[in-house]
Amino acid sequence: MSNIFSFERFLKVLKYDLVMRVPAIGIFFLVLLIMPHVLHQMMDFGNIFPVDQRFDLCGVMCVFVVFFAPFKIYTAFRGKQELGSYLMLPASSLEKFVSMVLVSLVLVPVSFVLSCYLLDAILCLLFSGQYGSVVIVDYMLLLRGAYAMFALTGAAILGNTLFKKGAPGKTLLCMLILVLLWTSVIASKFFDMLLGEGVVAVDPEVLRLWGDITAIAYFAGATLFYILAWWRIRKIQIS
Repeated sequence: MSNIFSFERFLKVLKYDLVMRVPAIGIFFLVLLIMPHVLHQMMDFGNIFPVDQRFDLCGVMCVFVVFFAPFKIYTAFRGKQELGSYLMLPASSLEKFVSMVLVSLVLVPVSFVLSCYLLDAILCLLFSGQYGSVVIVDYMLLLRGAYAMFALTGAAILGNTLFKKGAPGKTLLCMLILVLLWTSVIASKFFDMLLGEGVVAVDPEVLRLWGDITAIAYFAGATLFYILAWWRIRKIQIS
């Protein structure tokens, strides 16, 4: 199959993913959606469920959904029979990859956030004494969250294509190692180089520079995850 992108073929792959693969995450999606509210009723029944707590808990649940979505939706990479069916789809590796990214990076998190907001609105109407007002969306915080989701989804997609057994755990371990290397090795070398020994106070300009470097490295690393994931899918496709 040609690696030239065909929009018609891409739509067929996307439709196949939406109909045949996305429902696999349904129960997991639903459990995480209602979990904050169920836990509140079990542990703090009758008391107020503050807006900020609901917002924070939904954010945590969204992280779980985004990370595990590629592993649960695209299980084909971890089974020989399913992988054979995946490879037989009449589409190029690029079209399959773009569909995977669209589902994992856009469809799943957007659907979860909207579902959280809708459920919160319904519960506020039914239990106004406990819930009070509907969660107000902090768009700047949401934007920063989307930036983090970009990296998290890329790592999950790559890990799903690389590891056959224990893929989520191995992917998470690799991410922790990368974060540890960045914070303990690279960060310490950076500050030692700029500040030298014996300096206690850190100049705000140095912190701002470090923040810019971290943001650039973060985005570059996340982009690399997607490139490697596409390369891996392409390699599987032609092997």
